Amino acid sequence: MKNNEVNLISSNASEIDKDLFFGPIKPEEEFIIFDSSINDLSKLMAIAGLFPSASQARKNGFGKPIEGFYSMTFGKQKTKIWILNLKNP
Repeated sequence: MKNNEVNLISSNASEIDKDLFFGPIKPEEEFIIFDSSINDLSKLMAIAGLFPSASQARKNGFGKPIEGFYSMTFGKQKTKIWILNLKNP
């Protein structure tokens, strides 16, 4: 993972899903695995370390639900964020 990239994957994503959305995963790439019950973008922004807390992320407009695959660019450093949050079966 580059300094300006964050990859977040829900804990219930299979290896096939990871390969489908992120391509062949190389050992040097880093992924943040989060509990699959989390579906709030503000919580994920706090987990990724982009905000000190989920409430601070919500105050900045990141309080929406996230399901499926989501990508965005964040901040002055143009941090690229990819989120794979699959719904529990």
